Amino acid sequence: MTQRVVVLGGGPAGDVAALRAAQLGAEVTLVERAELGGTCLNWGCIPTKSLLAGADLLRRIRDAASFGIRVPEPEVDFPRMMERKEEIVLSMRKGVEAACKRRGVHVVHAQGVVDGDAVVTTDSRHEFDHLIVCVGTEPSGLPGIDMEHPLVVTSNGILRLERIPEHMLVIGGGVVGCEFASLFAALGSRITVVEVLPQVLAGVDARIVQQWRRIVEKQGITFLAGRRVESVDYAADSVKAHLDDGMAVEADLLLVSVGRRAQTRGIGLEDAGVAVDERDHIDVDAFLRTANPKIWAAGDCIGGLQLAHLGSAEGGRAVENALGHEVMPMDRTVVPSCIYTHPEIAMVGLNPEGAKAAGVDLKLGQARYLGNGKALGEGEPDGLAQLYADAATDRLVGATVMGVHAVEIIHEVGVAISDGLSMDDLGSIIHAHPTVSELMMDAAEQGEGVAPYLS
Repeated sequence: MTQRVVVLGGGPAGDVAALRAAQLGAEVTLVERAELGGTCLNWGCIPTKSLLAGADLLRRIRDAASFGIRVPEPEVDFPRMMERKEEIVLSMRKGVEAACKRRGVHVVHAQGVVDGDAVVTTDSRHEFDHLIVCVGTEPSGLPGIDMEHPLVVTSNGILRLERIPEHMLVIGGGVVGCEFASLFAALGSRITVVEVLPQVLAGVDARIVQQWRRIVEKQGITFLAGRRVESVDYAADSVKAHLDDGMAVEADLLLVSVGRRAQTRGIGLEDAGVAVDERDHIDVDAFLRTANPKIWAAGDCIGGLQLAHLGSAEGGRAVENALGHEVMPMDRTVVPSCIYTHPEIAMVGLNPEGAKAAGVDLKLGQARYLGNGKALGEGEPDGLAQLYADAATDRLVGATVMGVHAVEIIHEVGVAISDGLSMDDLGSIIHAHPTVSELMMDAAEQGEGVAPYLS
C-alpha cells in the first residue's frame, strides 16, 4: 500500500523531504504558505550571497591597480544589484518547482494546520500516514525596539532596501549581522555593530575572531562587544541608540539581527501531541520523530544549528526513517558552518572551546595564508587555517579556516573527520600546488612537526 506523506513547509528541509519521499515511492503533498525554497532561497543564503558576490567584485575592481590594471573608480548601481539578486532567486525557485513536478509532488500554496491525521488548509484536507514538519523560522524582533519604524529592519527587510545607508547600526554580532556589515562596508557604508556578548561571532575559535576583527575593522566596521542597547530615539531620517555605557550611536538604518524564532505555534502541533519547548522548537528524538509516532520534524524548527544544508540532511533522514528505509539516528558529527564575510570563515567539527567541553585534549596544526602562493597571487594574503586533532590519538576532530575560499576548502577536513583520518594522514596526502587548498596539508604537516617551510 502506498504511504501518504505530507510535508509542512517548503524550505531546504521540506523540499528535500518531499522529493526523497517521492523517490521512495510515497504519495507526497507539500504544503507551503509562501514560496518554495523557504528562508534560504528567498530571504537568506541565496540572495545574500548574490549581493556579497557583488561586494567582493567591487573590492577586486578597486584593488585592480595592484595587479597592474588601471580602471576608473567603479560606480555602484544598487538597484541593479538588488534586481540581479531577485533574478537568481527566481531561477533557483523555478528549479525547485520543476523538481517537484518531475517527481510528482503535489504542491499546495496555503497555510496548513495539523488536524488529527491530516493537514488542513482553507479549502482542502490532506490525510497522512506520516507528517514531516519543516516550518522553519522567522527573524526575531527585539523588545523595546520599534520594529515597525521605516528605518528599522530585520534580515528580511534589508533585502528590500532601495538605497545604500550612510551609517548602519547593527544590533547583533552573529553570523547574519556580520555578513551584512561586510556587505555594506564594501558598498561604502559606515558600520557599527553592537553585540551583548563579549565576543562577536560567538562559537568561533576566539583566536580566529581576533585576527578577523583586525582585518575587517580596516574596512570601516566598528565593533562594540559586551555592550547593550538600552533605548532608541527615532526621527524621520535617523535613529539614535543609547548604549548601557552612556554612548550614543546615530545611524540612518538600524538592522536588528538577534536570532530567529521557529514558526511552530498556532498550527495544531500541541493538539496533535507534539511537544514544543519554551523557545518554540519541536522536541524530536535521535531519529527525528516527535512524541506523535506519525509526526516527524526537521530543519530550523527543531533547534540546534540553523543551517540549510543541515536542514536538508535532516529532511531526507526524517523521511527515510518514517518510511522504514535505512532507519538510523541523525548524525551531526560533520556539519560545516560557513560565514561569508570578507575574509570568509569556515568551520567543521570541534574547535578548542568545544573540545574543552568534551574533555578532549587538542593538538594544533596551523598555516597562514601569507605563505600560500595562490592566495598571494589572488591578492588575498590575510588568513589562517587551523586543524584540531585529538592529542592522544592524532585523529582529526575539527578545523577552522579564515581567508579566501575558506568555505570551499573546509570540506576536505569534513571528509577526513568522517573517514577517521589522523592529522598525519591528511598531511601525507599530496595536494596540488599552487592552490589555496594545500594550506590544509601545510597545517597538518606543521602540526606533525614535519612541514618543510613551517616546522
